[in-house]
Amino acid sequence: MRKCAIIAAAAAALTMSGTAEAKGPVLNLGDICKSLLLIVDHARVSGYPIEHCQIDSVVGAIGKVTGTEGRSIIGGLEMRGHRRPYLIEISYPMVDGGTWRLYVATHQYKSKLYRQGTYTVRD
Repeated sequence: MRKCAIIAAAAAALTMSGTAEAKGPVLNLGDICKSLLLIVDHARVSGYPIEHCQIDSVVGAIGKVTGTEGRSIIGGLEMRGHRRPYLIEISYPMVDGGTWRLYVATHQYKSKLYRQGTYTVRD
C-alpha cells in the first residue's frame, strides 16, 4: 500500500498548475471514455474526463516503450468502480486511428492487458 501512495505522490507531482486554462486534444477511447481531455506540457501529460468516462483522471509522461515503435503517452489512472490501479499506453503523436492499451495491476507487481483499441482525436 505504501508503494501505491508513493506512486500516487509522484504522479501528482507531474500535474501542472493552471491546467484549467489549458486546451488540448480530446480523445474518444470508445466504451472506456467518450471524451478524455489530454494536456501535454513538454513530456508531462495529464488527462481529465469530460463525458461518458469510466476514467477518473490520468497522470503520466511521454516516452519510449520497449518493444514498440515511436513514442507513447504512459499514464497511471483509476477506473470508476474498480479498486486496482491501471496503466494506459496511448500512441503519440495523437492522430485519428492511433492505438491505446489499458493494463490492470495484478498481484506481485505484474499487470495484464485489460482492453485495447484505436482512438479518434477532437481539438
